[in-house]
Amino acid sequence: MTKKLLSIFIVMVMLFSLAACGRGSEEPAGTTDGSEEPAKTDNGQEQTDETNEGSEAKVGGQIIIGNTTELSGDWVPYFQNNAADYDIYNFITGYSLVETTHEGEFVINKTVVAKDPEVKVNEDGSKTYTWTIKDGLTYSDGTPITAKDYVATIMLWSSPVVGEMGGSNTAGQYFVGWKDFATGKSKVFPGVRLIDEKTFSFTIDAEYVPYFYELALVSSSPTKLSFWTDETVDIKDDGQGCYFTDNFTLEAYKDKINAARRAIPRPSTGPYVLESYDEASKTAVLKINPKFQGNYEGQKPHIETIIYKKVTSETALDELKTGGVDLLTQMASGSEIQAGLDLVESEEGKFDYIAYPRSGYGKLHFVCDFGPTQYPEVRQAIAYLLDRNDFAKAFTGGFGSVVNGPYGEAMWFYIETKDELNQKLNHYPYSVEKAIEVLEKGGWIYDENGNPYQEGKGVRHKKTEDGKLMPLIIEWAASEQNPVSELLVVKLQKNPDLEKVGMKINQTVMTFSELLNYFYRDVTEDPKYGEPTYHMFNLATNFTPMYDLSNQYTIDPELYAQGTNQNYIKDEKLAKLAQEMVKVDPEDRELFKKKFVEFIVRWNELLPDLPLYSNIYHDFFNAKLKNYKNNDLIQLVDAILYAYVEE
Repeated sequence: MTKKLLSIFIVMVMLFSLAACGRGSEEPAGTTDGSEEPAKTDNGQEQTDETNEGSEAKVGGQIIIGNTTELSGDWVPYFQNNAADYDIYNFITGYSLVETTHEGEFVINKTVVAKDPEVKVNEDGSKTYTWTIKDGLTYSDGTPITAKDYVATIMLWSSPVVGEMGGSNTAGQYFVGWKDFATGKSKVFPGVRLIDEKTFSFTIDAEYVPYFYELALVSSSPTKLSFWTDETVDIKDDGQGCYFTDNFTLEAYKDKINAARRAIPRPSTGPYVLESYDEASKTAVLKINPKFQGNYEGQKPHIETIIYKKVTSETALDELKTGGVDLLTQMASGSEIQAGLDLVESEEGKFDYIAYPRSGYGKLHFVCDFGPTQYPEVRQAIAYLLDRNDFAKAFTGGFGSVVNGPYGEAMWFYIETKDELNQKLNHYPYSVEKAIEVLEKGGWIYDENGNPYQEGKGVRHKKTEDGKLMPLIIEWAASEQNPVSELLVVKLQKNPDLEKVGMKINQTVMTFSELLNYFYRDVTEDPKYGEPTYHMFNLATNFTPMYDLSNQYTIDPELYAQGTNQNYIKDEKLAKLAQEMVKVDPEDRELFKKKFVEFIVRWNELLPDLPLYSNIYHDFFNAKLKNYKNNDLIQLVDAILYAYVEE
C-alpha cells in the first residue's frame, strides 16, 4: 500500500501541512445563500476583517468550487485520500507550528506559538526543537488544545497500529527512535517529548542533520486523540520519551480509526468545519469555524459557506457560466483554458481568471517491480515512442511545456538550473530506431517461440532469469472521462510504430477510486488490489515547497514494504542521491541545486515516470470572488482564506 510524503496529485486531464507525514494527494488531471447577515464573533458582535487588499470585507456569502476529481470521503492523507479529499483536509486542518507564505517560505506560526522554539544541538549530533504553544487554542467543538494534541499527531501517525492497518505511519520518521517505535520494537518514542501542558519537543536524528527543510521537519498540528480512539487512550512521558497507554492496540481500535477517517462531524483546527457530505453527488459543504484564530498572519476566513462538488471537464465551464459553480481551479488542458478565456472576454466583468506555473508535471507512472516496466530499457523505449512535445502542445494548447524530470516550471531550483539540465538530460526525442536499439540492448530479442524476433511480427519477448519468455505487453490503467487518457490512446497506444517495434499496450478504463486502489495496492478495500496488476498509470504530481523525494525512492526495507516508494523502483544510487539532496544546510542553496541536478540526471536515465507536460494553470471564477490570489506553492485554502464575496 502506497504512502506519500509529498505531496502528490494524480490528474484526470499534487503538501505542506504535516512535514514528512502522511500521503500526498492524488488527482486524475455562483450562487449565494441569500443572507447578507454577517457572521458573529463569540461575543455576538458583527465581524469584519481587514483583507490584505486593504478593504474591509464582511464575513458572509457562499462560493461553489468545482473539481473534476471526485471526493471519496476519506478525509485524512494517511490512507488513501485523493487531491479533492486533500483540499477538504486542508480546509479543516490548521494551527501548524510552521506554515508557508504565498512565496513558499517556511515561517513560524506566531498565532499558535508563544515564542520561537528553543534549539539545541546534542552531543550525539541530534537536534532538539522545544516548542511552547499559546493559551486559548481550541478545536471547533470548544475542546482546549494542549501540547499533548501536537504530540498526538506525531505519535498516532507514527504508531505501529496505523502501520499494521496499511496506513502511513511516517509522521515522525526523521526523529530519534522512530523506526523502533513505528515497528513496535519499542513502546517509547524518545524523539518526542511531552514536557507540560503547553510545552513539548521533537529531536531530529543525527542522521538527518543538517536537513534543507529543517524548520518544516519539526512542525506538527493538533490531533484530538479521543476522536480516533476514545477517552481511555492516553499519551504519557516518564522522562524517556512519549508512549501510548497499553490499551491502544490494533484489535481494540482498528474499527474506530477506520470509521473516524470518514466521520462527520469531526473536530476542526482549520478555518472551516465539514458540515456535510453527500456521497451520491460527491458534494461537501463547509462552514466557517468560529473558533479559528487565524493563520500565521492572523488571517481569518471571510466566505461563510463553501460547497465543494464534482464537475466534469465537458460541462465545468458551462456550470461556471450558469452559476452552478463559482470557482474552477488548476484547469490544465488547452481546450479548457481557451474556452475559459473566451468566457471571460465575452462576459466582460462577470468572470475573471488568474494564471500561474505548475509546481509539478503530468506523467506516465511506471511500476518497476514486475512485468516489462521493471526494466529501464522498456521505459526508455516508451519514451522514444511518444512525441512528448507534440503531446504537450496538443493537451495544453501552448499553455505548458515538456519537462524531463520530477519538477515543474514554478520551482526555483529548476528555474536556476534549467540551462544545465537541458544540456545534461536525455530529452528522449521521438525515434523508432532508438526504441528498437534500447529494447535489443535490454534482451527483448525473441518471439513467442524463443526464436529471433522479426520486425513487425507480433510482440517481442525477453528471457527472464527463470528461463521463461516475458511478452512485451504493457497493462495500462486509466481513469474514465480522462482527456489525457484519450489523448494517450491516439498518440501512444494506437501509434502504428508500437507494432513495428514489437510492443503492445492494453488499456483498462475504470473509476478513479478503483484506479487508486490498484495504485496503492490497497488490500483494506479488497485483497485483489494487493496483487500487482498494472504496469502503467497516467497520473500527475504536484510538489510542495518541501521537495524531499527520499521516501519516494527509498530502498529501506521497512519503508519500501509500506509502499512509500510508489514506483517500487530499487536503485541504490537513486535512493542515495535523493537522500543527499536534502541533507544540506538550509542556507546552502548552491549545494542543494548541485545535488538536485545530480539526482535528476540519474532519475532521467532510469525513468520511473515519463513526464508528459508541466502546465500553466488557470483558475476561472465568478467576479463576485474578490482578492483571490492563488499559486502552486500554496494550498487552495490559503488562497480562499484571503478572498471574500461581494455580490
